[in-house]
Amino acid sequence: MIDYTVRDGLAIVHLQAPPVNAISYPLLDALRSLVRQANEQAEVRAIVITGGPQHFSAGADLAIFQDIRSGEDAVRASRVFQEVFQEIEDSPKPVVAAVAGHVLGGALELAMACHFRVAAERSRFSMPEVRLGINPGAGGTQRLPRLVGPEAAFEMLLSGQPIDAKRAFGLGLIDAIAPPDELFATAAKIVQEAPGGPRTSRRVDKIANAAANRATIAKAQERAAAAPAEIIAPRKIVEAVRVGLGEVPGPSSLTPGPSPASGRGEPCSFAAGLLAEQEAFRQCMATLAAQNKIYVFCASRQTGKIADIADATPAQISKAGVVGMGTMGTGIAQALLQAGISVTACDENESALASARQKIQASLAKRVAEGKLASADAERTSALLRTSTDYGQLAGAEIVIEAVFEKPEVKQAVLRRLEEVCPADMLIGSNTSTLDLDQLASRMQHPERLLGMHFFHPAQRMPLLEIVRRQNTPPAALDTALQLARRLGKTPVVVRNRAGFLVNRLFVPYLKEAFWLLEDGADAAAIDGAIVAFGFAMGPLALIDMSGLDILVLTDDVLGWAFPRHGPLSPIVLRLVDQGHLGQKTGAGVYRYERGDHTPRPSETAGWIIADVRGERGGATGPPSNAEIVRRLMLRLVAEAFYVLEEKVVERGSDIDVAMVLGTGLPDFRGGVLKYACDLGLDRVLAELDELTAKHGDRFAPCRLLREAAAGAPLSLLGEGPRVRA
Repeated sequence: MIDYTVRDGLAIVHLQAPPVNAISYPLLDALRSLVRQANEQAEVRAIVITGGPQHFSAGADLAIFQDIRSGEDAVRASRVFQEVFQEIEDSPKPVVAAVAGHVLGGALELAMACHFRVAAERSRFSMPEVRLGINPGAGGTQRLPRLVGPEAAFEMLLSGQPIDAKRAFGLGLIDAIAPPDELFATAAKIVQEAPGGPRTSRRVDKIANAAANRATIAKAQERAAAAPAEIIAPRKIVEAVRVGLGEVPGPSSLTPGPSPASGRGEPCSFAAGLLAEQEAFRQCMATLAAQNKIYVFCASRQTGKIADIADATPAQISKAGVVGMGTMGTGIAQALLQAGISVTACDENESALASARQKIQASLAKRVAEGKLASADAERTSALLRTSTDYGQLAGAEIVIEAVFEKPEVKQAVLRRLEEVCPADMLIGSNTSTLDLDQLASRMQHPERLLGMHFFHPAQRMPLLEIVRRQNTPPAALDTALQLARRLGKTPVVVRNRAGFLVNRLFVPYLKEAFWLLEDGADAAAIDGAIVAFGFAMGPLALIDMSGLDILVLTDDVLGWAFPRHGPLSPIVLRLVDQGHLGQKTGAGVYRYERGDHTPRPSETAGWIIADVRGERGGATGPPSNAEIVRRLMLRLVAEAFYVLEEKVVERGSDIDVAMVLGTGLPDFRGGVLKYACDLGLDRVLAELDELTAKHGDRFAPCRLLREAAAGAPLSLLGEGPRVRA
């Protein structure tokens, strides 16, 4: 767990808890014991805490969060971390953290408790707890402002975004930057030359201006107030920092026993701030929003674990091909390039190839301009791309992903051409979103090589990748796709070959219901506004305008045939498409758009069409309330999710939740579709679905599995995945 050696007067405390050096309670105990041992050994002059030249630690072990069952458990977890890190800060012998890789959360809190910090080049630093709906609980809200100043601290604490080593050095978060092979030597030099290390808790140089502190806190409070009401972490973080800066009295006795900083001469605001941090952590962990965020985060770490491929040997992908240089193909090619994989892009149209190259280069240049990518790295990435109209140039690829038009005959023609030029063992991924892979493979010589790799737009940024396995997909092929997904920085969700797979299977009924709500009298802006207020990133009607109403029609042609209970598309959609109102790409869909501006505005044509359809139905009975809008949209998702679970389309129920959060903008603080249903109560969900079925038809009809679960039958929602309990 920790390797301890003494060399040349240095006690080297080397974290060795693979795979990521997560900080668990046993590791904390060992760390405290070894720091005490180093201080007792006369030959030790200083202490170096490191994880090695490539990686330090990924922060607190998630199992700690999963084991929290009460407010007392939460306070204890925070207090234990605080006390160990305070003991490190109080070490009479200087302590230096030699860090590398992405130093996250609790790992950064550990480093900040040390007297000095040395980072390897390309290191990154972040406090991502806010993204889990919680606050840093190991002193981060107190030490970070003292090291970098309140303004920079709030930016890190409230955004969760990482900063690089250069920025960290400029802020004062770290004391030196070194090449990885010189990391230890640089750390050793710093502590050997220092007569005594500065204690972070006693530093006041960057927090001494009370007026500036108050102004910064006021801005942070405004920012925190913009978060959804269900997510209290931003407000609690600001309050803990505020207490630590001495702006308000802190809690006097939140926990039994002495405070972590009491009796050691630190400013009383620091000790009060630590107690406020404990209380904030208790309150955050008690919220359903935080529990759901942690659930989704933990579940996303489980999606790629497939039991029946455990012994498979995946291929290592260094060369890939992409066929079809439209929007999706270009994004897929860029995702591969950014992962350091050489790409041969193939399209019959020379102008499509030129456009794809230009778009990729422009995207890389933008990242350079924003400081997210070094110029040399952008040049190396761009150099990995080759373009050709000759399919024969794909022969050397280890995988080819086709991203041509979503029609079976078009994709089958591409697959035939690929088999003519590519070796029999080359893997082929189809970026289909709905088509039956068995149908696509029916004329292939080696159909076992084909699997689905459904990227989401924009493919170079969206974190989800649906991997579709067929009945005869070899384990090695599936494992290769999973490994490639991880290399691309994607979260893979494995699904069985079924029409619509997973995300579209659920999301198309949701989009269709939005149009039925229009028919029933709801205003378009009210529908989108209600679901955005619920937490979605975008409303369903604005979203389908962005994607294209014609795409919805094409997708529903496939799903409607496979699942007739979904019901028909509203005539509103079909008439808009007939009028050429396809969405943003034509300047009008449900909404109207000005050239170069994607702001949705009321559309007179859409208004006429909606009014005509309502009139043909006999008129709307009155607009549904916002609550009814959310109820109908969410329960359409819930009903279909249980059918997917019943049909065993996914490995585990939590895969559905992860896919819908990452692929559709469903808010993670709601926990996904199934977790949302469980939080409501399955008996209530069943009763409401039965009510909606009686009123609106079989599109709301619940499946057998949901009826059994609502009656008390065991429901394996998470499979082997972790679960956060209230």
